[in-house]
Amino acid sequence: MNKLNRLKSAIISGAVAVSALAAPLSAVSPSLTATAADGDNYAKLLQYSLYFYDANMCGNNSDCALTWRGNCHMNDVVPGGFHDAGDHVMFGQPQGYAASTLGWSYYEFKDAYEATGQGAHLKVITDKFCKFFRDATKLNGNTVSEVLIEKGEGNTDHAYWGAPETQGDRGRMLWSSGGAANVTAEYAAALAANYVNFGNADDLKYAKALYEFSKKDKGFYSAGTFYDAHWTGSEDEIAWAAGWLYLATKEDTYLNDLKNCPIAYSVHSWESVQLGAAILKGEITGDWGNASELGKFNGDGYYFANEWGSARHNATAQLCSLVAAKYNKANSSWAKGQMQYLTGDKAFANGQSHCLVVGFKSNSSKNPHHRAASPDVDASKGNDGQNNKYLLVGALCGGPLDANGTYQDVRSDYQGNEVAVDYNAGFVGAAAGLYHFYKTGSTVSTIEGVKKIYSGSSSSTPDPVTTPTTTTTKPDNGNNNNNTTTTTKPNTSSGSGKTLLPADMKVGVEEGDDGEMNNYAEFSPDGAKKATLYLKVNTNDTEVSGGFGTWTGTWDQVEFSGVKVNSDKTVAIDYDIPSKVGSTIKAMVWWPHGNGVTIEKIVLDGDGSNNSASAKTTTKPNNGNNTTTTTKPDNSSSSSSGNDKVLTASDMKVDTEEGDDGKINNYAEFAPDGAKSCTLYLKVNSSDTEVSGAFGTWTGEWEQEDFKGVKVGSDKTVAIDYTFPSKVGSTIKAMVFWPHGDDVTIEKVVLHTSGSSSNVTTTRVTTTTTRTTTKETTTTTRTTTTTAPNKELDAKLLGDANCDNQVDLSDVVLIMQSLANPNKYGLNGSDRTHLTEQGQANADVHRRGNGVTSNDALAIQMKLLNLISSLPVDQV
Repeated sequence: MNKLNRLKSAIISGAVAVSALAAPLSAVSPSLTATAADGDNYAKLLQYSLYFYDANMCGNNSDCALTWRGNCHMNDVVPGGFHDAGDHVMFGQPQGYAASTLGWSYYEFKDAYEATGQGAHLKVITDKFCKFFRDATKLNGNTVSEVLIEKGEGNTDHAYWGAPETQGDRGRMLWSSGGAANVTAEYAAALAANYVNFGNADDLKYAKALYEFSKKDKGFYSAGTFYDAHWTGSEDEIAWAAGWLYLATKEDTYLNDLKNCPIAYSVHSWESVQLGAAILKGEITGDWGNASELGKFNGDGYYFANEWGSARHNATAQLCSLVAAKYNKANSSWAKGQMQYLTGDKAFANGQSHCLVVGFKSNSSKNPHHRAASPDVDASKGNDGQNNKYLLVGALCGGPLDANGTYQDVRSDYQGNEVAVDYNAGFVGAAAGLYHFYKTGSTVSTIEGVKKIYSGSSSSTPDPVTTPTTTTTKPDNGNNNNNTTTTTKPNTSSGSGKTLLPADMKVGVEEGDDGEMNNYAEFSPDGAKKATLYLKVNTNDTEVSGGFGTWTGTWDQVEFSGVKVNSDKTVAIDYDIPSKVGSTIKAMVWWPHGNGVTIEKIVLDGDGSNNSASAKTTTKPNNGNNTTTTTKPDNSSSSSSGNDKVLTASDMKVDTEEGDDGKINNYAEFAPDGAKSCTLYLKVNSSDTEVSGAFGTWTGEWEQEDFKGVKVGSDKTVAIDYTFPSKVGSTIKAMVFWPHGDDVTIEKVVLHTSGSSSNVTTTRVTTTTTRTTTKETTTTTRTTTTTAPNKELDAKLLGDANCDNQVDLSDVVLIMQSLANPNKYGLNGSDRTHLTEQGQANADVHRRGNGVTSNDALAIQMKLLNLISSLPVDQV
């Protein structure tokens, strides 16, 4: 996203803020509504609006409903969360705002979500947000020490145009040990709201801890010129979180904090949740005095707060008004009239109409500023004639640049045609609220680029009809004595069985023995004698494998393999439920992995009638755990050379974990595979000259060999040998204790079947300790970089940082790049990609004489937007 130009909703309400108190709530009046075509199909609108979040999922995206998105940024210290907007950076404050606002809409309009079948989709999204917030929080007992509030660097990330799946390592991770309460309180609010809605105890635990952490240091954090939080600070976010924690706990401490919420001077937004907190206060206490901003939401003209994402503010105003309408503090018809602008059913003042919801109509916007949707064609003006590669279903585009309706559906217009997680949050809520009041429209069963349809019907996919086939396979793992026969039969179910959709089960992914992500569904047998698993295969694979299991005193597992995929990409597999079935059955899919298959439903049959037959093999491992066998053909990237076998990151479990010192350590887990030794190859990405770590394996006790003081080569690489003990376990773990996190990359492990040619000598140490830290480090929370100007040079053109004799956005970008990476963009060059001495003199426009800071970039930006009349300035 060109967030360098997405000026804050802090500036949003500047021109309209002070008049808010003068507008009494009784002044709210209904709008004059126009006749709508599809504009009142609120069920479809809610259904579509949620799919934008699938497009912006980050990390393990096995729950993503889109065909064209996959896993990305798996090497982040804390994977997960959502991309911020049309780029892939992650900013904490809009993440927390989006998640808490989505939770708010479900809390207020749960009936709309459940009636349209969208509750399950909403839960997938908010659970993914909240998992990231928990994973991003270092918690010891009930005390928070650090929180990850940003992933990536805005300028660097923005320079990349392409698919998130191919971006690679995003680099910078920003942790806060305090003073970012506006971010961490938003995390707390989102977690508490998710607990209120869905009851996950961990969400409440982390919400409480993050709330106390936020109150301890109420300082706020601004993400440079991207998200400037100076306008309302953190008091509004703390009050917003207090409201949700009161609803979760009914504890008076939180209620007292909510009662002290600030008066709202703007619409609810990522930077100011004053109005959201004031509405919660009104609902809970009956005191709506702080929510007088609601009085501005009236009239028939397009509600326009700011040219940056005007549709976003319009939709969120609708949400606030619709919530207030539940308590007779507003009129729902105003929101209905405003939504008609966004869906193209009402013309703006300039006579033009635009459906700003991608995919909703045939004339909807098609080319939002979004890298994942247009990975091959960037946002240069010369490319505006080429459409986006993928349909960004349900995304709300930024909208008109003025109240008259000026708008173009072109990718280059990041101001009017970008999209973001905070943009869609209020829009989702408005759609839910309108369905709550008007109950019009219906969901659809097919959407371009969507592989998982959430709808109001009992099933989104017709039952497969197949031709009987028989496949005979002989297992080679020694667990079974006989050949197994797997038969897929036509579906002959009368429909009398009980259908369980993903929302009715625990559906998720887990790592299998081969390190790949496998799908599973856990469900109660509910007295049934048979269960049929329905899958949709999203790859070109022609067979599936997996198993059913239940605990009957031992693990009773039935495996299937070689099950043919039908021509419509569906599969149905039956399971005879054992008489001693446990309280839960687990259906597991081992191949295809991850996004390659979707579990659509389970049908339970009480009478034991068959739809299909599967081979039955019962296995009872000694440890009581289910054994997963993957039938994937051997097409891994592993390679052999002589007696060596090379394992790359995709052949092992490579991940990060917290060490004893609270820092993030890298590790790789792999099978010894009959080898006698191995060599671990590392790439060091920092200036460190030594590495430390260990190898370990379970031999009845944890046996670990530590290494330290291993020198880093001139090419920044390190190779460390390890000789396997004679009683080596089934898994070896290679651990890197120093450097931490992103400062080192595990590149490969080479297995040697003929012994070792050690690069270093290690001493055998048998210990029960799994972690050794050899170096203490200090975490940097937030720093401000200042580049000192050359006092002897005068500015030739104020603001012209790249010395091209004009002042434009490229100057803003260069300033931010030079502050973030002075080695690359600083004084070591003389062209326009470096901030030269003359460039520094030109760029120093804020409090001239104090050097170049991010405030200079902001001042230039404000001048380009005509928010200030001239440079230099003393305050921004």
